[in-house]
Amino acid sequence: MSEDPSSQRHIDKALDHFSDHAAADGITLNAALERLGAGGYCVAAFLLAVPFVQPLPLGPITMICGISFITIGWQMGRGHQKPSLPKRAGDLLIHGKIWLLALGACRKILGLCRRFTRERYSTWVSGTQGDRLVGWLIFIGGVLLAIPAANLPLNNFFPALMILFACIGWLERDGLMVVISIAWGVVTLLYFAMVGLVLYFFGNQIWKWIDSIWR
Repeated sequence: MSEDPSSQRHIDKALDHFSDHAAADGITLNAALERLGAGGYCVAAFLLAVPFVQPLPLGPITMICGISFITIGWQMGRGHQKPSLPKRAGDLLIHGKIWLLALGACRKILGLCRRFTRERYSTWVSGTQGDRLVGWLIFIGGVLLAIPAANLPLNNFFPALMILFACIGWLERDGLMVVISIAWGVVTLLYFAMVGLVLYFFGNQIWKWIDSIWR
């Protein structure tokens, strides 16, 4: 009998495998997805989201990971059995100290979550409908994360939390985590709206100041 791709044993074995490779020659994201099979969507998205759960922007890697989230979410939302990524994103090498730290953080976050997550509100994460809901949440989170926001603090943090909780909900079969993911999506939209209003206000004031000088 095949192992449940959302089982704790399957996830922990995958993280062990990635850690071994990250400490040696590394493993590409596509190779990791191939190993994960049907569980690849949420485990890979979870792994890629963890480095963004901090206030500082990560530069070019943000766009690569954003494309990965969008692709993973789109395919999962459309009901594809296995994820596949564009070459640039798929060739991203999981290797070195930063990725080892990220994998260690994955373990700690999962360990913490397992203290309070449990199977509940199963309709949010069960069957094709649950898979597609989680997929679209990852997709939307990827779009929000990829939006260039002048390297403002927290512009990656909130979308990453949206993706993270969607993945935890699917991996732990906990529908409440999916509800929290949706809530983080709302927070993200409010944050960007607030930033937009602030930029509009100050831009308008600067324009008025320049206009008054030239008169």
